This record gives sequence, structure tokens and C-alpha cells, in this order.
Amino acid sequence: MADTISVLLIDDQPLFVQYLLRFLATEPRIDVVGVAHRAAEGVALCQTLQPQVVLLDLSMPGQSGLDVLPELRAAAPKALIIVLTSHDSAWYQEEARSRGANAFVSKNEVSEHLLEVILGQNAPNPNEKSV
Repeated sequence: MADTISVLLIDDQPLFVQYLLRFLATEPRIDVVGVAHRAAEGVALCQTLQPQVVLLDLSMPGQSGLDVLPELRAAAPKALIIVLTSHDSAWYQEEARSRGANAFVSKNEVSEHLLEVILGQNAPNPNEKSV
């Protein structure tokens, strides 16, 4: 479908990944084009797939989501990068945004807010200046 939004999911927690896949499958305008369980794998898929949206967990073994954010932004400069995490403190939000994330959704609030952020494109591209 040409009208779908391509999504790449990067998260190391199998149960959460399964939940997200089922949850996102309920929205016909979303097409999950790839799943990565490690940060480096996510960057490689991002370069290859050029998704419109990247869903990124911050806490992963090895390279963290915070560490990989600049690489993801470079790999897909136009992508909407949404951080999904249990770390919902202001520090994590500010740090994630400073490294290239567009939006931040707590894993505890996915069902309430994630579709709104993806479909509404409510977050600005960090490469675009606001007026």
C-alpha cells in the first residue's frame, strides 16, 4: 500500500516486540518493515529500509538507544524517531531529543499515545528549524 507508514522497531525485549507487532497490526496505515534486537542491527536496517518511523528502546545490551540515536538520525535523516522506554524521566527525554529523537513515549503509555504520535506526526524533525 502506498499510503502506509513504514516502521522499523528496535527493541531487545521479545515480549514487548510481540506486543508492539500485534498492537501496530491493528492500524492498517502502519507497515512494520523490520525488527532489530540490537542497536547496530537497527542502524543497518535503517540504512537499508529507510523507514518513515523508527521506534527505539533506550535500554539494550551493548550499545544503548541513546548512543545509537545520532547514527540512526544520520542513516535516516527524515525519519520520525520515537523513543519507547521505561525511563520516562526528564533527563532521558532531553538527552534523547538532543541526540536526534523526535518524540518520547513511555512503554507504559503505548496504547494511549503511540498511534497518535506516529499517525499525527506530532513531533518536528530535528533538522528543520521552527519559526
